[in-house]
Amino acid sequence: MDGATIQARVYAGYAKAAQVIGLTFSLYRPLSASAPLGNLVGTLKAALDSGPGYQFKAPNEYGDPTWFALINDATTQAGDYLVNANGTYFIAGKQFLLPVIVVECNRQVKITREQAVTSVGAVGYSGNQPSQEIDVLGASGNLWPASILLGGKSQRGVDLPAGVKNVGWKILLPPSVPITIMAGDIATDDLGRRYAIEGAELTDLGWRINAQEIHS
Repeated sequence: MDGATIQARVYAGYAKAAQVIGLTFSLYRPLSASAPLGNLVGTLKAALDSGPGYQFKAPNEYGDPTWFALINDATTQAGDYLVNANGTYFIAGKQFLLPVIVVECNRQVKITREQAVTSVGAVGYSGNQPSQEIDVLGASGNLWPASILLGGKSQRGVDLPAGVKNVGWKILLPPSVPITIMAGDIATDDLGRRYAIEGAELTDLGWRINAQEIHS
């Protein structure tokens, strides 16, 4: 018996367990930067646990968006979205012979980029201007489900009695994002909050982004 056969049997076991204890999810596979949930692949059963042992004994905790899925993973790809009335998740990793990792999405975002200034001489103010940004991922009405949680580096606040630090945020997006996210890009969520992206890393589990919230 080779590794591929063992992997197929593991997936078959996940699928049988999911049929018994799982809930029904719609499976979406992003095909473009502007339509993350525009391609419905079908429906399937999945059960999510907070630990990789699938013992279903402990709830997930604050600040941890990762879950481990019992799912018929022969029909899914890393970067797919699972959606039902209880929530939205993206499949982050399908590592050989290991539990399937999914990330819970608590927000939706689009990413914009400042247009490059090509003129010379007196060009006026060229700082952050929303009116000069172009959509590079998502658009109004077609936002990408993402995890946005407190984390990253905090910045020193104004030295005033009511001054507070500007806290950092961690943004996670799936590996199916079809663009290269860069420092300086702006993420805007479904609440209208804007985040300046300080750094973005494409990992085996998708995009991991450090950002600071922009206050007008």
